[in-house]
Order: sequence, then structure tokens, then C-alpha cells
Amino acid sequence: MPGDEATVSAADIARMAGVGRAAVSNWRRRHEDFPEPVGGTATSPAFSLQAVEAWLLTQGKVQELPLRERAWQQIRTAADDLRLGEVVAEVTELLRGEGRPRLVPSSAWSLVERYAAEQGPAHAVRFLLDRYADVHSRRLVETPPEVAEFMAGLAGPGLRSVLDPACGLGVLLAAACRAAEPSGPPGAPGAEHAYGQESDPSLARLAQSRLTLTGTGGEVRTGDSLRHDAWSGVSVDTVVCHPPFNERNWGYAELTGDPRWEYGLPPKTESELAWVQHALAHLEPGGVAVLLMPAIAAARRSGRRIRSNLLRRGALQAVIGLPPRMATGTGLPVHVWVLRKPSGEGRTPSRVLMAEADPANFDAVTALWHAFRADPEADLDRPGESRTVPIIDLVDEDVDVTPSRHLGAADQVSAEGCLAFRERLAAQLERLTALIPEAVPGPGREMPGVALSELERIGALSLHQAGRFEIDGSGDPVLTDRQVFDGDRTEVLTEPADRIRIEPGDVVVASRSGGLAARVVEEPGLLLGPRLTLLRPDPDRLDPFFLAGFLRTPSAASAVGTSSGVQSAATRFDPRRAQVPRLGRDEQRRYGDLFRRIFTFEAELRRLALNGGLTATAIARGLATGALAPPSPGSADPGRAATAGTGPGDAAGTGPGDAAGTGAATAGTGPGDAGAGGARAAGRPAVPAVSCVFVCHDGDGRILLARRGPGARDEPGAWDCGAGALEYGESFEAAVTREVREEYSADVLGLEQIGVRNVVRRDPPSHWVAVVFAVRVDPAAVAIGEPHKFDELGWFAPDALPGPLHSQLPETLALFRAPRSRPATAS
Repeated sequence: MPGDEATVSAADIARMAGVGRAAVSNWRRRHEDFPEPVGGTATSPAFSLQAVEAWLLTQGKVQELPLRERAWQQIRTAADDLRLGEVVAEVTELLRGEGRPRLVPSSAWSLVERYAAEQGPAHAVRFLLDRYADVHSRRLVETPPEVAEFMAGLAGPGLRSVLDPACGLGVLLAAACRAAEPSGPPGAPGAEHAYGQESDPSLARLAQSRLTLTGTGGEVRTGDSLRHDAWSGVSVDTVVCHPPFNERNWGYAELTGDPRWEYGLPPKTESELAWVQHALAHLEPGGVAVLLMPAIAAARRSGRRIRSNLLRRGALQAVIGLPPRMATGTGLPVHVWVLRKPSGEGRTPSRVLMAEADPANFDAVTALWHAFRADPEADLDRPGESRTVPIIDLVDEDVDVTPSRHLGAADQVSAEGCLAFRERLAAQLERLTALIPEAVPGPGREMPGVALSELERIGALSLHQAGRFEIDGSGDPVLTDRQVFDGDRTEVLTEPADRIRIEPGDVVVASRSGGLAARVVEEPGLLLGPRLTLLRPDPDRLDPFFLAGFLRTPSAASAVGTSSGVQSAATRFDPRRAQVPRLGRDEQRRYGDLFRRIFTFEAELRRLALNGGLTATAIARGLATGALAPPSPGSADPGRAATAGTGPGDAAGTGPGDAAGTGAATAGTGPGDAGAGGARAAGRPAVPAVSCVFVCHDGDGRILLARRGPGARDEPGAWDCGAGALEYGESFEAAVTREVREEYSADVLGLEQIGVRNVVRRDPPSHWVAVVFAVRVDPAAVAIGEPHKFDELGWFAPDALPGPLHSQLPETLALFRAPRSRPATAS
């Protein structure tokens, strides 16, 4: 691409204008003079940068193009995507005062210099690293920042030296260096040195730039750590690592006699256990290693001997489960393993800490680990959340160290635990009422249809079928018909060679017993399973939820037939015979938004059924063990008052993540309202609910607003800030962090509480205590995270706001504009 005209994608245009991708799609559809694509594909077109710049300025979409976007697009023209890392690495090194320009064009370097002069070289380096990671998000397997900070917290504080042998872009290594800052008195030493290794030379250079930003001395070297250890002989306090998962070609044959395999030769299919032992080999006695591992490594039979040895010798000290999709490149759940190199002093630990964690309780689990590290015999059992498990109970035939297997309610029921199960279920029931899809009477006529074969012919979708193949248990996660029908987690693996890789937005169709199920895939990294059909719609012509929704209706039954003969019970989906209504894009979107709600409602019902079973089991076992007893005749049901009208997702109409802006939604009016007495009779909520409201800004005066779409709970078409209900046991800061990620797909860079509002509305009745925050985010990272609620995002000066505004927004913005005496703190 060097020397070609600079081009931009739809995502690039959205960043340039400070809007979401949906806004760019709307512009293409509504403005005949919008620049035509000059390259790319139908689903990922490329546009002339010069033409897009001119159009945005002419239309008044921007007053001027952001300097950093102009600089980035010039950098993109310097090399194709495969060599882009070399160019970005060179620019980051130049910003650090190293080297001279060789690959970067002078025009691009001039713009970068101007941007660095305005924002500072460190800010410019961070921007380039983040933008490179975004461009290669499908190729890179990076540790998400929140997971990296969590792992670093488990490793620190107070560590003196740290190694990451598979450091990628250096996100995890940099997080560990930051966590190394001591919590002791001023002047106490922090991390003195950091060591990194990365097999990709460009990534190693970029990781070096990120490491330099932390102020910790250190070096990142190039090479394969398992085959060619660049730091042989170096011992450190801490190793952090997110190793490659499911690598077959990791060096099994040539490393058979390697002295690192102190706990056993890793099987050929267990590359992660090679990385575990590599980490332990680099630790000083008593040092700690924290590794991100695929969940399957905790239970695979091929690795049970090594797991047993790690447990018996006290090396494996904690296994912490994380939710699915917490690691890039896979939709499967992952674990964090915390290991300690035996020092030969003191007694070998007799217990292992098992816990489940998610971003909302990362801090609590970190504190739990440090409490366990200080006293492995301490009582740290929390029903369903954490448990210290005797090692003797783990070294059985399976040596299964999966946390969820050891955290059930069956062996550890207390009165508090049973009531906690009950409260969570009651809160989920309340949340479910807000998710019931709403529809109005229709015209009662059949809509004209169009066959999928016709949609494929005109390029509105492409069709792929996987056929039959065996799942061999290693490789990448596979979506099977069970997940399509039942919404279960993806649990099986296969090698990706010759397999169809699913992209977010694809529709996967499965058939069973004469019926169809369709799922819109929103997570990356999955392979298409056996006997499934994949439909890849052009998002500018066909709404995926509209397509999936109508394919699961009875009208699509004609596309399902037996596979062979009338006696066969097997079924198949014939896409040539399936039809969907012939509707325009706007009408598709209306139906698609409602189908999306139906899918969400069904998923919540499945979770409710599962949690209901757990709750029933917990209460029954509590009764059997004496931890619980029936209430006395005439006594109040314990826990009912605690959950009435105040749980997360209270029938106030704003379940967690609802973009109610200032929390002014239909409180207390939905089905299942938990109010009592006169309040219920009057149609009012029994007690106020709590909402965390946040005004996002870029640190330079602009604020982020979202336009509420047709699916919003109230005031569609109005511009608003973000908000969401406070969940049970959640801190304000954790709620805001969660909601910003859900609504805007961005991380919180700075957080400050700026006030509290008492919001009472009469029609419909609601009462919210709105705790208001100012939140700094990176505009380049912002995107619509909940398209069923928002249809456009925009950055605005406080004195040039769009209209109409949400009725509650002006008072919130008054708090934001008021003088504040303290700066926003980093989250």
C-alpha cells in the first residue's frame, strides 16, 4: 500500500467525527454525496481519506479533523498491515528520542511531532500503541487492561523484578510494573527491573516503548521463550504471563529433556503447562507467578500428573475463574493460576484457594488472595464465591482444579449464604420483568417474502456450511448446535485448519427435530461447528437480528427436512428454501431491535432457571444441615423486606445497564413491582432506587452524549448522558466502570463524584437517588455498546449541545459545569 492514496474504514471515519459506527452507516444511506468506496469489500469498504475529509468539513460534521487522526492515517499509508508494526514501532522510538526516520513518511512524522508537542510524547506513544492494537485486534491476542490490572494486583505490591516471557504489546508487563509501586513508607524501593520477551520483532519493539512509559528500567528481547530463552539464568520476584493457548508446535520434540520440566514433561497438547514450568524456573525461591490459562487446562486428563505434582509440592496456590470472553481471541472461560516457587523453608501449604472473579469484584478477590498468602489456614470460605480446598481432596483420579467444581452450595451452606442466593434470585426476578419484550397489535396480514438464495445472489448476504467433522479437543473454541439452541457456554475445541471462522454479526442456524434455532454471534474467535449454517449479512443491507428472528419462526419450517428417507430423525437446514420478509432497512431494524430483546429475555430466563435450581438446592441443604429453619408462624419472611423494590434491576424500569441518562425511567410501574401497602396502591415505588449517572468527557472540554433510539425506555430521540442502576453489593465506582464499558465500550481513565440528585417523576411514577460522576474516557475508544438503546454518539462542547435533550439532562450538566476543587482520580 505504500504510495497509494490514503484510505479509511467506517470505523476510522467514526473516530474522525467522534461518532459511532451506526452514524456512519446512516450517513452513507441518507446522503447521496457521501464518498463511494474505493476499495475493501462489501462488508468492510475502504474510502478515500481526502474525499472523506472534504465531505465531513463540507457537511459541518466536524469543525476540523483531529490532529491525531490525520497523523494516524498518514502512518497507515506508509506500509501494508503486515508491516504496519515496524512503522509504528519506529514512530514510538522517535518519540522517545531514539533512531532516525526510515519508514515513516516525513508528512506523517511532522503531524506526529505536532501532536506530541500538544499532548506530550508519552500521550502520543499510548495513542499509537492503542490504535495499532485496534487495527490488529483479530490477529493479536492481548490481555484486556482490566484483566492485566487484576493479575498485576495479585502479583504485587512491592515486587522488585518482573518477567513476562510472552509479552505481546507489553500490556501485562506494564501493569505489573505499575503494581510494583510499594504501599509502604516514602522512599521504599519499587520495581527495579523488568524483563520481557516476544517472538514478533515489531511487537517486541512496541512493548519496549510501552515499558519505557512506566519509568521502570528494563528490556524486551525478541525470540521464542520456550525454544530460545533470552533470559536464561535470570531469576525474578514475579512472572506474569498470558501464554499462547493450545499451541501444538511449541517445541515438544526438541525440548524433551529440558531441565525446566521439574514437575513433568508437558504433553504435546498441553503447551500451557510448559509455560507454567518456564515461569516457575525463572522465579527466585518464594517468588510468585501469575498466568492466564484456558479453563480446560484445569481438568484435561493429559495434564493431571503435572497438576498433581504442582499441588503436592505447594507450587499451585490459587485458581481463580473468570467469565467467558474475558480473554481476546476466545469466547471460552479462562482461569488465573497463581503459583509460588517452593523455598524449602516452612511447611508445605495444605490448601489451595479457589475463587470466581469478574471486574466488579476484582479488588475483593485480590484482597482475598493476599489474605490467603499471609495465612493459608484462614477462614476465607464464601458460598459460591471462594473456598480454601484441602490439597488432599484435589489429588484424586482427575486432579480437577476447576474453581466452579469446588464452589457449589452443596458442601458449604450457611444461613447467610442461603439468604444471599435468595436475594440474588429475587433481584434477577425483578430484572426479568423489565426485559419482557413489548409489541403492539399488527396489521394482521402476511408480509411478502424473499428467499435467502435471492439475498445471496444480490450480495446482501453470503452463505457458508460447515458439513460434518470431528471435534478433537484442542485448538480453538467451536460453536455447536447445543449452544445455538440452548445458549450454553462454548466448551469444545478443534484445530482451525480448514474450518470456517465466525465473525461478530454473523447469524448461525441449527436444526433439530424439525425445528430451527438461530443465533447472532457477537463474540470473536469461534469456529463454525458441524452441520451448522452460517449467514453473513451485509450490515448496510440486512439487519442480523431481523434475519435471525424470522428464521426461527414457524414460517421458516419449510426449510427443514429429514436428511435421508421418511424414517430418518436427523434434520438439516436448506437455506435455498428459507424466506424472510421483504422489508426496507429501517423496518428491518425495528423488527431486529425487538428480536434482540426477545433473545436477551430468553437468555435471562435460562439464567433464572439455573439460579432458581441453585437457590432451591441451597435452601434445601440449609434445612438439612440445620443452617436454616422454617420461619415461625406469623413471622415475616426473612429477606423479603431487604429485597423489596431495591434490588438490582428493580421493576423501576431501568435494569443494570439501562441508559436512563439521569435515572428517570418508569420506576415502580412494571410487572412485579416490589412496592408494598399504600405505595403500591398509589402506583408509586415503595422506596427510592439508586442510579449511577455519568457525564463522559475527553479532558479537553467536550462531553459525550448518546441519542436514545426507538428501543430506549423513555424519551426516544433525546440526547442524554449515561447511567445505570447500582447492583447488589457494588460500589459506585465499580458500577460506573461497568456501565461505561457496557454503554460506550470504553475504559474509565478518570473518575470524580460531582453531586447527588433526588429525581422524582410523576408520569410514570419513579423516584431515583442519582449519584452523579464526571468520567474521562478516550474518544478514540468510544463506540455504541448497546445499539438497542442508542442510535448515535457525539462529542459536543457544553455550549453547543444538540437537541432535543433528555428532560433530566440539564440539571445533571449543571453539576458537571459547576467549579470543582479536586481533579478526577484514575480508576
